[in-house]
Amino acid sequence: MRFSFGDSYSAFVVWVKTLLPILALGMLSTIFLFSGKVDVTQSLPYAKLNIAEIVREQRITKPYFSGVSYNDTEITLSAAYASSDTQNADILNITDLSIILTSKHAKTVRITAGLGTLDATKQKVTVSKDVYLTAMPDFWLKTNSLTVDLQQGVATADTMFQSVTALGTINAGNMIVKTITNDQQIIFTNGVRLIYYPKPN
Repeated sequence: MRFSFGDSYSAFVVWVKTLLPILALGMLSTIFLFSGKVDVTQSLPYAKLNIAEIVREQRITKPYFSGVSYNDTEITLSAAYASSDTQNADILNITDLSIILTSKHAKTVRITAGLGTLDATKQKVTVSKDVYLTAMPDFWLKTNSLTVDLQQGVATADTMFQSVTALGTINAGNMIVKTITNDQQIIFTNGVRLIYYPKPN
């Protein structure tokens, strides 16, 4: 390469413009030649842990299910979490759930519980831990366990419970709550005891 210039300053400028890009390329090449090797596996432990947890738990956040029973009761189920049972793939274990049964005439039954299991084969939900049921005006119930038949739109309590109504408190061994043509029906059986509280005049 040969350059011809009339003065030394112009020659200096041209050489600088030529040499600087070459030096820059050389410096960049040394970065890759002398830099330490990066172990990409070092950034994976957290990812591996999260993936393993998801695969193991197969947990769904804020699941929501809805459908209509044989007697035209609209049923909605929501929860904080749901995960597949390790022993039976047809069963979901549910946490902090809410079930609402709504009749054709907007009569509602609301059930809340801390835990539950949804059996897809039997179309039933069994709830436990702080189970509360509210229905009709001035009716609520607290029990340890409750079963909701999604096909029939019926909620059943087969353990001792206490309920509060507009008439007073009711203790019984069994209870069935279901919607009928234009209303709700609550049936108590097995050792029913009613404590009546008359309303003040």
